[in-house]
Amino acid sequence: MTEPLAPSYPQEWETDVVLSDGSTASVRPIRPEDSAMLDDFHRRQSQESVYFRFFRYRPELSDKELDYFTNIDYDARMAFVAIVGGVLVAVARYESWDSPRHQGQRVGEVAFFTDDAHHGKGLATLLLEYLAAAARRNGMDRFTATVLPANFNMLRVFRRAGFEVSTRFEDGAIEVDLGIAVTDEANAAIETRDRVSQARSIQRLLQPRSIAIVGASRTPGSVGHELVRNVLGGSFPGEIHLINDGAAEGESLLGHPLRRSILDVPVMVPTEELADSPPAIDLAVIVVPAASVQAVVEDCVAAGVHGLVVISAGFRESGPVGRGMEQRLVTLARHNGMRLIGPNSFGFFNTDPRFCVNAVFVPMDASAGTVGLVSESGPLGAALVQQLRSLDVGLSTFVAVGNRADVSINDLLHYWAEDDGTKVVALYLENFGNLRNFTAIAQHLSIQKPIIAVAPHDEELADLLAQSGIILVDEVAQLAQQCRLVVDQPMPLGSRVAIVSNTSSVARLAAGACRRAGLEPVVPSSLAQVPAADVVLVGDLDTMRLPEGATAQTYEQIVVAAAFCDEVDAVLLALVPTLDVSIGQLAELLHQVNRAVPKPMVATGLVDSTLLTIPGLPAFTFPEEAAQALGRMAKHACWRTLRRGDPIQASSDMRGGAHPALHRALGGISSRHLSLRDPDLPALLAALELPIVEFRAATTVEDVVAFAEEIGYPVVLKGGGLLRRSVGESGGVALDLQNADQLTGAFERMLGSFGKGFLPAIVQTSVPTGTHLQVGLRQSSDHGARLMVGIGGSSVGALATQSRIVLPTSEPALDLLLGESWLVEAVPSTAARFGLRHLLAGLASAADASPDLAEVRCNPVLVAGEMVHVVDIDLYLRPWPRDPLAEVRHLEGL
Repeated sequence: MTEPLAPSYPQEWETDVVLSDGSTASVRPIRPEDSAMLDDFHRRQSQESVYFRFFRYRPELSDKELDYFTNIDYDARMAFVAIVGGVLVAVARYESWDSPRHQGQRVGEVAFFTDDAHHGKGLATLLLEYLAAAARRNGMDRFTATVLPANFNMLRVFRRAGFEVSTRFEDGAIEVDLGIAVTDEANAAIETRDRVSQARSIQRLLQPRSIAIVGASRTPGSVGHELVRNVLGGSFPGEIHLINDGAAEGESLLGHPLRRSILDVPVMVPTEELADSPPAIDLAVIVVPAASVQAVVEDCVAAGVHGLVVISAGFRESGPVGRGMEQRLVTLARHNGMRLIGPNSFGFFNTDPRFCVNAVFVPMDASAGTVGLVSESGPLGAALVQQLRSLDVGLSTFVAVGNRADVSINDLLHYWAEDDGTKVVALYLENFGNLRNFTAIAQHLSIQKPIIAVAPHDEELADLLAQSGIILVDEVAQLAQQCRLVVDQPMPLGSRVAIVSNTSSVARLAAGACRRAGLEPVVPSSLAQVPAADVVLVGDLDTMRLPEGATAQTYEQIVVAAAFCDEVDAVLLALVPTLDVSIGQLAELLHQVNRAVPKPMVATGLVDSTLLTIPGLPAFTFPEEAAQALGRMAKHACWRTLRRGDPIQASSDMRGGAHPALHRALGGISSRHLSLRDPDLPALLAALELPIVEFRAATTVEDVVAFAEEIGYPVVLKGGGLLRRSVGESGGVALDLQNADQLTGAFERMLGSFGKGFLPAIVQTSVPTGTHLQVGLRQSSDHGARLMVGIGGSSVGALATQSRIVLPTSEPALDLLLGESWLVEAVPSTAARFGLRHLLAGLASAADASPDLAEVRCNPVLVAGEMVHVVDIDLYLRPWPRDPLAEVRHLEGL
């Protein structure tokens, strides 16, 4: 019978983690019942390791010591353990002490001990992150440690952790002083370690050196048989083991021996020469009935398998019983060092010649290339593979994730970010999982490698994805074409496109399509001056038409001249076959031009695109298709340029002040709305550094007059207790009050009209009226954070005049937002738009300072001439889900 946990035991810290070598472990606070595991752990370690930990050799710990180490209060004394396969492999702890060098601070002395057999997996660094997060939560300020000079590994852990660290030599040891505050450097170091370890965990799955297929079937057409056929039919260079629990002695399948159990695979005995050799089985692909999967995985644990792909169906998708089976399956895998793709997966393939594994059970004729493709649906993924193949687009990897019980889309994005063989990522997903995490990872990856996905039906979600750098296509059929363009052509430097055609009607059609796609048709000034016999300008004189009878040489000269002009970012060739230039000549011409032009180029010819098969040059039947694909790539290139700017972040002072201010304002309740009437608002605005026109709240006419005298006339008087206000005393707002008599009269009249519901009264400095805008912030754990700017006042719901941007963002990205045509028209002053940018940047900083700031509404924001004034503001506070694991590396829960 399991003993109940102590009331103080912080169960919320229990989780699974990925180590630096890609394997997994369980991490949790230590418990009193861990004494036997800790004793066994200590006895296994080398004399040197024990000496480094205790400064003397002690082959075993006493019962008193074991009791002391495992019975802690989880506050002044805290410890974490890492466990793999039920065996303790690392322990880290801190103990609070009175440091004479840090008077007035709460200091913890830290110590680490890692199993000799698990060195090099980043366990000490990971546990340091957990200790620091727990210490911050418990009110600790910093750590100290005493390290022997020869203990280079421990010193390296402290230096690489990302925290502020200093050392000094004293009494034959090195005294380490470690700040544990969350800094940009610490966050960056933790995120980098997380990305690398997640990538390695997927690498172990997608780059196996040996494979076992459990459930290999003798029946042609069955999943287990076709899977074996595909794996054997590829060029996989490693060992392949086929497992069937009904196999007879000496039986084989397709020329490979069958074994009854994965435990029957011969185990390579480690020797000095083979110390770094892979295990007998690197990856197990499982295709047995769902009820038998757990027993197979238990055998995989015993056999030391690194990773699992579960093809078997009948789990979460089948109902509550299947969901429970799936949870137990993932727990078993993670607790024993393994990651898992599936269940209910179609499998995966990797075209890298070093691995060449084709572990899918349907025919997929994919060529090697640079696109990483993931799909929830196996059949749709197979169709996409074939479509990419027909367009001569090669794949680096394909993964059908199935139920995503363990390995997620985020994990795969981490892998592709680190994989040199993948240049483009293509997604077909119905569910993007944790959007906050997904968009953060997508933004990081999209800077280096384009991500292309089919747009979801939810417009708000689509907007969020697009602003995260994902290139969205409208239909599944467009996904492959967009991949081809991004793979074959360089990114444009801008949106200026030179359109070259040989038909006026097609030229005009292409120009209109480009403008609708956000592209700007241009004619290079050098070509605009050439004789009419060489080029004719059509439409709005922004599109070039080659004259009738022009030779292929003329075509080539004009296209190359246009492409090499600095005024052009991309080229769209709207050329149709003529009596002078046949389809074959046109294809050859385009091939030669594409080889010479260093900028993105697309072609359209009003013919079946298969008739214009040109290596490296995407060809479309109609100009609209070509313009849309090119426009998407230009928008992505623009996004990349803006995102390369530094993200707007809160200052350390704001971070330090915002959280306690919000905590005090919430006062333990689930949500709170603060407006100008609330006495807590001024202090909160000051902590968040949010601007507003000076104001005071009062309940008596005497205080109203006194405050007006303090802030100076003219003033505005508002009814703070009114839910809705409009200009004029009848609407609860009196403007431009010049003296005490006018103020007193307005107060008494509005109090008489509205009664006590008018109070408290808000007295505010009067500012010039002008354009009314609304500016806001909204953030949630499901949808991340975004800023909004739109028309304010009575037009607050006019969606056509609202613009949004996803956080984090940069100042160049804000400039692009404020350069939108409706905003330029509403706020023509450059200085005023700069003021708006300052306000938006302030909201972005406030969001970064604390997620408890759920929403900010500034309405109206008055723009008059060059000045921007926030005259009303509402704050909505909501405690962010307090997951302590948010600050540390961990695998998502089941």
